[in-house]
Amino acid sequence: MTNKEFFQQCWRSEMEPTLIALRALPAAEQQGYKPAEKNRTAKQLVDHFVSHVEDLVEAVETGTLNHRVMADYPTTENAMEVFVKESDRLMSLLDQVDDKTWDEKNIPMLVFGNKFGEKNLGATCWMFLFDLVHHRGQLSTYFRPMGVRQPAIYGPTAEMVEEMMAKSN
Repeated sequence: MTNKEFFQQCWRSEMEPTLIALRALPAAEQQGYKPAEKNRTAKQLVDHFVSHVEDLVEAVETGTLNHRVMADYPTTENAMEVFVKESDRLMSLLDQVDDKTWDEKNIPMLVFGNKFGEKNLGATCWMFLFDLVHHRGQLSTYFRPMGVRQPAIYGPTAEMVEEMMAKSN
C-alpha cells in the first residue's frame, strides 16, 4: 500500500466518526456555544473542519490551497452533504494522482491571500486530515456543555458505560 492509498483509507475511516459528531449537534440556535472568548463556536468549528475537504480538492485540482479559515455552511445538514460529496470527489481526484506528484508536487497554502507555507501534496493532505480530527475532538468537548448527549465517536461514552453497568447489576 502506498502512502497515498493509506491516506485515502484513513480519510474514509474518519468519515463516519465525523458524520456521527455532526449528526449529534444540537439545533442551530444552540451552536453558538464556545467555552472561552477566543474559541470558535460549535458552528464555526464545524464550518472550519468540514471546509478542509474543499481545501484539499482545490489543492489537487489547482496546485494551490486557499485555506477556508472562515467557511459558513447554512445548516449542519448542508455541511454534512458538502463533506460527503467533496470527500468522494477528493478520493476520485487522488485516484488519478501518481506517487511522484503525491510526494513531490509542492502546494502553497494561502490564508487570507497571504502565503502561510508550502508542503508537498501528500504532507498537505495528511496535515488537513489531522487538523480535521483535531477540531472534531475540540467539538466533542462542547456536546455536554451544550446539553447534548456525548456521541460515541470512537467507542462507548461515559453515559453508555453507566447504562451498561446499570444493566449488568
